[in-house]
Amino acid sequence: MFDDFAMGDLKSQIQQHLLMVEEVLGGMDINLRALDKRLGRIEELLGVSPEGVASSGCIADVERVKGELSRIRELFRQLWQMQVRRTEG
Repeated sequence: MFDDFAMGDLKSQIQQHLLMVEEVLGGMDINLRALDKRLGRIEELLGVSPEGVASSGCIADVERVKGELSRIRELFRQLWQMQVRRTEG
C-alpha cells in the first residue's frame, strides 16, 4: 500500500514538473519569437539581409555618403592642385 501511494505521489510530482517545464519552454518560445521580430526590424532598418546589404537602410545611406565624401575630397584635391600650380607659375 505504501508503495502504491509513493508511486502515485511520484507520478503526480513528475507530471507537475513536466507541466512546469512545458510552461518554461512555452515562455522561452514566446521570447524567442519576440527577439526574432526585433532582429527583423533592426535588419530592415540597417538594410541588412541574408544576401548582403540592401539598397535602402542606414548602412546603404552611410555607403552613399561615403561615396559622396570621396568625390568631394577628390574635387578639393584637384582644386588644391590647381591653386598650387597658379601660385607656382
